[in-house]
Amino acid sequence: MKNMRDKKNSIFELLNQYYWLIPSSELMKYAKLFQTELIAALHNQISSLPTILNPIFKMKAKPGFGVAVAVGGTNGYVSAFRVSKSGVITFLNRKIFSLPEQTTKERLFKLITENIFKVTNDRREKFPIGIGFAYPLKPLLHHGFIDGELLFMSKGRNINGLIGEKVGQEYHRYLIKEYGMDTTVSVANDAICLLLGGDGAEVAGVVGTGLNFAYWEKRSNIAPLKLNTLSGFGQNEVAINIESKNFNKIPGTKLREIVDKQSDDPGYSLAEKEAAGAYIYQIFNTGKDKIIGKKFPDLTSTDQLNDIITGAFNFPENISERQQEKAYLFAERIFHRSAQIVAIELCGILMKLNKTSGVVPIIIEGGIFWHARNYPALVNLYVNMILPEVIPSFARLFGSSRRGIAILARGV
Repeated sequence: MKNMRDKKNSIFELLNQYYWLIPSSELMKYAKLFQTELIAALHNQISSLPTILNPIFKMKAKPGFGVAVAVGGTNGYVSAFRVSKSGVITFLNRKIFSLPEQTTKERLFKLITENIFKVTNDRREKFPIGIGFAYPLKPLLHHGFIDGELLFMSKGRNINGLIGEKVGQEYHRYLIKEYGMDTTVSVANDAICLLLGGDGAEVAGVVGTGLNFAYWEKRSNIAPLKLNTLSGFGQNEVAINIESKNFNKIPGTKLREIVDKQSDDPGYSLAEKEAAGAYIYQIFNTGKDKIIGKKFPDLTSTDQLNDIITGAFNFPENISERQQEKAYLFAERIFHRSAQIVAIELCGILMKLNKTSGVVPIIIEGGIFWHARNYPALVNLYVNMILPEVIPSFARLFGSSRRGIAILARGV
């Protein structure tokens, strides 16, 4: 018994050396730091959080037909929809596509358009298109339509020729040039679309391939200089895309430092690199030789990391039971630290909104949050350590992101 206990302790010593958990006594400190960074950004002061203002309010969709497009971190989809006179949005069908790690603007636009024709039965008349984009955008109004300039790529993906361009305008030109379709195209960040379609929820988050949160902020809480970025937009409520992946006040582990140096954007997206699906399996690969042993194979996705937890992973024959146990504890540690970071960011937002007690509805999307074993419970565990009087009501409203994109396309 003592020998078994000593072996388990040795595993935790390795984990604490290379990939430690944030001490429970420090969770509130980092949540307050996130809140401070958020407030600083809203006042146009130096902050790790871009906190991008969007010219979007809690609008409704006008009756008619349209198409919703989502370009995600790994996959995308195209869905035709119709809005009734009473405002009910009905989705007619959906086509899913995979986003290559390396592509071009033209190839992406062709892929989207081919799927649009599939879901609309090749109809070519004018109908509005809304696009939810899972990458950082600089929002703007163009002739009354919401568009976004692509600032940079992340999540291990690249769209050559689109960075620095206005996505909606570029796609609009493409449709005219290639297909003779002169229609309206509206574009917003995916977290903003989730917030817009969130049935009145004040906070929305994406915890999947990437990490991000969005929320509704009162115009009066934003510095006038910051509001200058919303030229032509006078609503009293503003949709805020935090780009929370960039939070950098949590000290990094040894393994994150290695993954960060090997990434396409070293020094950036530091929270995302320990919380999101694009990176946490890389954390495992980086540390497995030291923690498990050199025979353990590389993982190719975070789904495999979850398979280790659930018992669905197909271990090679040369991996001993002792190594399997180490792999389980390492994977478990990675998901716990991911949940800690998500809880810290969420609590920072709730403190900013003064929602520190009672039930708080939060719209969440993303494969890690809903597919990783017990992940919502893990986040709730750490939220409770920070704000014990808050009861987060995590909701995955069916089609909430699609609904937000539809409202974006036909909003009034």
